[in-house]
Amino acid sequence: MIKHASMSTKAALFALCACVAWTASARADDSSGPTVSLSLAQAVSLGLAGNLTYRSAQADEEAARARVIQAGAGKVPSADASYTYVHAQNAASFSIPVPGPGGVTFKSFPFSSKDVNSVNATLQYALYTGGAVGAAIGQAASSLAASESQLAATRSTVVRDTTNAYFQLIQARRSSAIAAEAAAVAARNVATANELFRAGSAARADLLKQQLSLANSQVSAITAANAAALANADLANLLDINPGSTIIPTETLSEERQAFSLAELLGRAESRRPEVAASEDAVAIAQQAIESARAGRLPAVALSVQEGSTKPNFVNVPQPQLSETLAATWRLFDGGLTRGKIAEASAQLDKARINVRQIANSVDLEVRQSYLNYVAAGAQVSAARTAQTSADENLRVSRVRFAAGVGTSLELADALLADTTARTQYVGALANLRVTLATLQRAAAL
Repeated sequence: MIKHASMSTKAALFALCACVAWTASARADDSSGPTVSLSLAQAVSLGLAGNLTYRSAQADEEAARARVIQAGAGKVPSADASYTYVHAQNAASFSIPVPGPGGVTFKSFPFSSKDVNSVNATLQYALYTGGAVGAAIGQAASSLAASESQLAATRSTVVRDTTNAYFQLIQARRSSAIAAEAAAVAARNVATANELFRAGSAARADLLKQQLSLANSQVSAITAANAAALANADLANLLDINPGSTIIPTETLSEERQAFSLAELLGRAESRRPEVAASEDAVAIAQQAIESARAGRLPAVALSVQEGSTKPNFVNVPQPQLSETLAATWRLFDGGLTRGKIAEASAQLDKARINVRQIANSVDLEVRQSYLNYVAAGAQVSAARTAQTSADENLRVSRVRFAAGVGTSLELADALLADTTARTQYVGALANLRVTLATLQRAAAL
């Protein structure tokens, strides 16, 4: 079951949504939007609140819960009440000759009324249904469990996707800052090359090389800024907020890693993955469907108690009528309909059992892949940090050598490009570490 957020969390989420909501009165030519600082928890809350697939899964769960109530109605008696009013233009009567002092006369005797009121109440209870009611209740309960599992699976997917988009935005912003810094460094290198050229310590080719390096750095900075803007728009779209909003993630990228045991992850996924539970519920539903189909071969017994009265009748007094009916119905021949339903339900049961194995194998593979990707991401962070440290030092030395007139412009340009690449790769490795962690948490139901 998905627990509802606390009142304080709901209030904070409401306030946040109010700050970033798209208003219908906003001008069409106004492309700017509010600036919103979001923690990962706030982003996930907004993602769940605005995700249509998750809301659809919530509706499916409510519908399944209602079907359980409907199925349980077959176990309790049902009561009906009715009232009928009939008005006739003429009352029915008959006449008979009656001798009298003045001769024979006809006397009229009514045996109906112009206005008739009828009140009826019926109590009905199914004593035996051949297991049909129990099977329907079992199916509904299993369907509810499957809906709950599907809701949990959808929630996990939304959390994973939101987390990925959140840290991809952090990565894009950091990469954009690195590219902008590299362009600033390239501009300083151009200034240094220009001074050396004027002093006669550097050739014009060295100056042109640094100017080319600056132009390339500026193009890279623009590209990185565009990538950051797209990542911002992607996250805003995922959170269903104003696409023009500027989202400022408050989380930081770090090298902190969590230790996991593959065997424990596999065991946890097997017992807690919603997809596994849903596939097992599907087997229970199929089994109950067989029982429901078999009920067609058995008799149904029902008891009915009815109380009715009609006023007036021909003696103009109410006439209560209490009746009890015990009915047994047994379909002796249906042309193979029941046999066909049983065969179909049995085939569906076999398919559900096969699906359980397929889901289990898929979950096992997903956990293994996610675990290995997370381990590789940790190693990638270490390697990227070492590469950045080396590239930083190489750029520092190259700048000193170029300023002293003993280094070449090609050496400096290559060092700047290598340093920018190393810094970008390190940020990407840190972001990938968090993304692979979110994927592993989703795979192992952590």
